[in-house]
Amino acid sequence: MKAIKIILSVLLALLIVIVIAVLLGLRNLDALVEAAIESVGTHVTQTAVTVERVHIELTEAEGALYGLKVANPEGFSQPYIFQVDEVGLQILPSSLTDPVMVLPLVVIDGAQLYAEHAGVADINLQHMLKNIQRGEGEEVKATTASPDVRFMVQELRFTNATLHLLSSEFGQRRVDMQDIVLTDLGDSEEGLAPAQLTRAILRPIMDQAREQLEGQVREEAEGALRERLEDELSDDQRDALRSLLGR
Repeated sequence: MKAIKIILSVLLALLIVIVIAVLLGLRNLDALVEAAIESVGTHVTQTAVTVERVHIELTEAEGALYGLKVANPEGFSQPYIFQVDEVGLQILPSSLTDPVMVLPLVVIDGAQLYAEHAGVADINLQHMLKNIQRGEGEEVKATTASPDVRFMVQELRFTNATLHLLSSEFGQRRVDMQDIVLTDLGDSEEGLAPAQLTRAILRPIMDQAREQLEGQVREEAEGALRERLEDELSDDQRDALRSLLGR
């Protein structure tokens, strides 16, 4: 009987320790997530990634990242290439104890991208894409700031983003980016490591921004060429040129 009491006392003490550890872990969860995002993001982009605040509400199975910023690659004037006030996400509660955490929905709304064009081959978005692709075959070693956890994102919405075009030749302007919807990033069995998920999200965003920048610069260059040619042509030649260019 005395042995049973001792065993029960030990089990109770262990249970109390476990409960305290879990509570402390949940209390520090926001800070751990923030550290992981900054560590993995910086590794993937090769520039500083910072988050002002993270709030995960496990009881509501949702969370949000506030003040997410990605620094511009070295050599460009703007401090950031990407920033967004808030990223919302949903968490599948039943996956919290699984090897793969499932996020049914991630919403990146109202992001600001700063695309700098300083020459034909000198575009910050191209630099960022090269950085993202450079370590695609690598795995980030698991640490407290870069946990050994895998993810599946069932749907990601990138909406209402603005692309700020900064060109040394054509000045500055703003362009509304097209919305992007990505589905099934990873799967529920193997998922994606944090670095893989970061690349899967950033690559299409940076790709579209680069395409829009190049298209805008191309239009500006063609417009400048047309004006220059028209100034040097006769009236008949100008009319023929406009007809050829559809103007």
